[in-house]
Amino acid sequence: MKRVMVLAVFAVLVVSLFGVNRIVEITVEGNVKTLASTVRNLSGVKIGDEFDIEKIYRAKRTLQDSGLFTDVYMQIKPVENDYRLVITVEETNTIYPYLGQYLTIGVGERNLLGTGVNIYGGLRFLRFTDKKFLGFIPQPQLFWGGFTIGAGYAQALGTGIDFITELTLFKEVPWQTDLLLTLNRFKLGASYPFGDYVAGVSYTFENATFDASPANDYSISIISGALAFGDVENYRQERANLYGHTVLSYGFGKGYSYLQQTAELNFWYRIIGRIYILSTTRVGVTYLGTAPVTKQFYIGGSTDLKGWNAYSFNPGHFVFEAVEAGVPLTESFGIAPSDELSAYIPKLYLMGVAGTDKTLGLSIGIGFEWRTPLGIAFEPQIFFGGDGFKFYFELR
Repeated sequence: MKRVMVLAVFAVLVVSLFGVNRIVEITVEGNVKTLASTVRNLSGVKIGDEFDIEKIYRAKRTLQDSGLFTDVYMQIKPVENDYRLVITVEETNTIYPYLGQYLTIGVGERNLLGTGVNIYGGLRFLRFTDKKFLGFIPQPQLFWGGFTIGAGYAQALGTGIDFITELTLFKEVPWQTDLLLTLNRFKLGASYPFGDYVAGVSYTFENATFDASPANDYSISIISGALAFGDVENYRQERANLYGHTVLSYGFGKGYSYLQQTAELNFWYRIIGRIYILSTTRVGVTYLGTAPVTKQFYIGGSTDLKGWNAYSFNPGHFVFEAVEAGVPLTESFGIAPSDELSAYIPKLYLMGVAGTDKTLGLSIGIGFEWRTPLGIAFEPQIFFGGDGFKFYFELR
C-alpha cells in the first residue's frame, strides 16, 4: 500500500511539474456590438488548447487585422495550474465604402449583427465617354451597368475556415477595343490558415458575350487551388520579410479546357533606418489549352508594366520583375524614424518583363506618396517605357 501511495504522489508531482498548462476559460470584455462568440472564433483560441504564447500573439494580430477593432488587449491570468485568457477589444465603425471592378460603387458592413460576417454590394451607374471637357477631361455618363453583391465569413463558427461568396451581373463592360454586352460571375471559396501559410480552394462560374466579336463568347467553370505564405499585412514591421502566393486554375466549358498557374514572390528589406527596397516577382505559366480572351495573360498598363500601353503583351508564359526603392520622410522632410511617422515617400521604380510570343519590355519611373491624416495615401507617378512617358495616379 505504501508503495502505491508513493507512486501516486510521484505521479501528481510529475503532472504538476511537467504537465501541460491549458486555456480553461476565455473572457471577452469591451465588446458592445460584436458578439463574444465572434471574438473567440476570430481569435482561433479554444478552451482546452495548450497554452502557447505564440498562438496568443497570432490571435491578437488576427483580431487587429479583422477590421472590427481599433485595439486589442490580451491578458493571461492563472487559474490553479492553468490559465484564463481575457480579450479586451475597442470596437470601430465597420461600415465602409466599397469600390469594385469597372467603377462599381457601393457600401459594405464588416460586422453584420455582431457576427463578424462581412457583406458588401455595389452598382455600376457611372462611366466616362470619349467626349472631353476643355479638350482633355473625360465626360461622365449615367447608365445601368449591373451590380455586385458578396459576403465573407472569417473563422466561420470557430472552424478556422474563411468562407467567401460573390455574385456579379454586369452589362456593357469595356474590354480592349470591344465591349462585353454581359459579364456574369458566381464565386464560392474557402481558405484555412496553418502557421504562416494559408491554403484555399474556389469554384467560379462565368459567362460573357461580346459585341464586336461574338466568336469570343464563353461559358466556363474554373476550379482553383491557392497557397500563400508570409505576413502580407505587416511586412513593413520587420527588417527583412519574404511573402508570396501561387494559384493553380483549371478552366473547362464548351470549347475550352486549360490549366494555368500564377505565382508572386515579394521581398522587403530595410537598408538603413526606414529606407527600403521591395522586390516583386510574378510568373505566369499556361500548361495546356487556351483560356478565354479575358482569362489570358496580359502585360502592360497601370497594373504591372507601366510606361507601356495596356495589353501590350499577350504571352503564354512570362516572368515579370518590379523593384521599388523608397525613403520615408516626416512632415518636415526629415528621415522618418518609424513607418507610422512617415508622411511622404519619394520612390524610384524599375520594371521589366520577358516571356513567350515576343514579350520583352523595360520601364523606369518615379513616384511621390503622400500619406494624409485621413488614412488615405495619394501617389502621382511618371514612367518611361516602350510607349513613351505616361502619368499614373494611385489611391490607397
